[in-house]
Amino acid sequence: MRTTLAFCCLLLLASSPGKAQPVKAQPSSINCETLCGELFASIRADPDKMVMRLEEALVIHEACAGDIVTAAIDAVNAEPNRVRKIVETAMELAPARAAMITAAVKNYTAPVVVAAAEEQMEVRRAVIPDAQPPMPLAGEVVRRAELPLQTRSIPIVEVRRAEPVANAEIIVQEPVLPKKLSNVPRARRSK
Repeated sequence: MRTTLAFCCLLLLASSPGKAQPVKAQPSSINCETLCGELFASIRADPDKMVMRLEEALVIHEACAGDIVTAAIDAVNAEPNRVRKIVETAMELAPARAAMITAAVKNYTAPVVVAAAEEQMEVRRAVIPDAQPPMPLAGEVVRRAELPLQTRSIPIVEVRRAEPVANAEIIVQEPVLPKKLSNVPRARRSK
């Protein structure tokens, strides 16, 4: 009886669905483009954690090793010391993808920065009529300033002279004595 009971318990434990080994995880649903974009942004945000981020990306999607390496190189602006560290890390984590990683590094070209098209400026010029300039009226004299023919700048000094005022009359004002008001009541002091 004991052997039958022990056998039944073992059979029950072996056949229970909750205790079975887990099924191998499905391949990652993240595509290469999204992964590379996130890697680029994270390396730009914190360059000190570049190796850690690169390792995570290669573990998540090893098949994109070439694109991941290219994105990492772009993120560090192709700085030689960091590129060397990127290649070493990628070769350690994905030795099966060594040819893909090497090709990505050899074929890497820095992204071309396209300058924004310059805005066309509209140039407007004043239309000058063909008529002659107005002539000065009688008694008016037109004088033009002449600059010296020297290259250094010379300060222009303006001198103004005081002119006497013609026929000025002098008016002398005498102070008016105050009037005495006798009928005005005085204010009382308040207590």
